[in-house]
Amino acid sequence: MWCKKVLVAYDGSAPSHKALEVMKGIAEQDPGVEVLLVHVMRLYSTGSAAAGVDTVALDDASAIKSELEAIAATLGNASAVKVLKGTSPADLIVGCAKREGCDLIIMGSRGKGGVKGFLGSVSYAVTKESPVTVLIAKEGD
Repeated sequence: MWCKKVLVAYDGSAPSHKALEVMKGIAEQDPGVEVLLVHVMRLYSTGSAAAGVDTVALDDASAIKSELEAIAATLGNASAVKVLKGTSPADLIVGCAKREGCDLIIMGSRGKGGVKGFLGSVSYAVTKESPVTVLIAKEGD
C-alpha cells in the first residue's frame, strides 16, 4: 500500500464526513494501514490578562471524541482517537502527523476562506506546512 498511517482531521462538518469516507475506502484496501482520527478543540483567549482563562466548547469536543471512538471501533484497521487542544488547528494537525509518523493527512475543506473558496484557511495552511501528502475531501459527488 502506498501509505502506512493515515491521520484524518474531523470536525463534524459535511466535508470532514467526506474525509472519513475517503479514509474508509483506503483502509478497506489494506488492513495494515493504521488510522489516527483527530479532532481539534480550539482554544479561544478571553482577552482577560488578569485571569488568563481560555474558554472551550468541552461538550462539543467530548461528543465528537465519542463519535470518533465509535467509528474507530468499526474499522478493521488499527486505530486511535486524539483530541488536540490549542489555538492553531493547522499547526496542531501537522505537528500530530509528524509526531505520530503519519504519511497521509485526509481532511475536508469548508472553503470559507483561503484560496478563493476552494480551500478553507485550515486546509490551506495544512497543505502548505505539511511534509507529507494531504488529501482534501471536497463535499459533493
